[in-house]
Amino acid sequence: MTKLSQTEFRAAIERFFEDVASEANVSPEWKRQMIDASTPDLPDDPTPEQVDAWTEIMAFVSDKEYAMELRNSMSSMWDGAFDPAAYAEASTAIFARVRQAIDKGEAPGSETGKAIARDWLASSAKAMNRTPDKAFLDWHDNQYRKYHSRSARYYELLRILRGDRQPDTISEEWSWINAAMAGAL
Repeated sequence: MTKLSQTEFRAAIERFFEDVASEANVSPEWKRQMIDASTPDLPDDPTPEQVDAWTEIMAFVSDKEYAMELRNSMSSMWDGAFDPAAYAEASTAIFARVRQAIDKGEAPGSETGKAIARDWLASSAKAMNRTPDKAFLDWHDNQYRKYHSRSARYYELLRILRGDRQPDTISEEWSWINAAMAGAL
């Protein structure tokens, strides 16, 4: 059953990413990385919690309305001017700084927070061939409000499936940088 479930799970994830990327100029490498990162191996003898996580993820990737929202968002972001390598490099560097700031107890509204937020706005705007202005900040905020809670839950479910009990840091980092951006401009 686990082998069948694993095959079914991977196929559902692949269909989901094919659907949400269908109208975007998404690189095949990025799509493959997202599929691989979103498809953990199911344990041979899953716990009830892991079965529930699997079921909830299957509901996520079967939600046609959510897929349509993501498809629209991705097609506007992956418009040919977006540089995914530059975006990945910028986010890796910025989120390392965010993690350091969090670990040091820096508040998002601190001068450190504002500096990191300005750097994130500049580097992410550059990767998207946009201007790091109020309109871009508002776009960032809108994307965060629309997708963060669902994304955070998905990562939580993936951790459950993997049997990983470590706390999620990426959700905390996204929350911190978004709070910092509120005072960045």
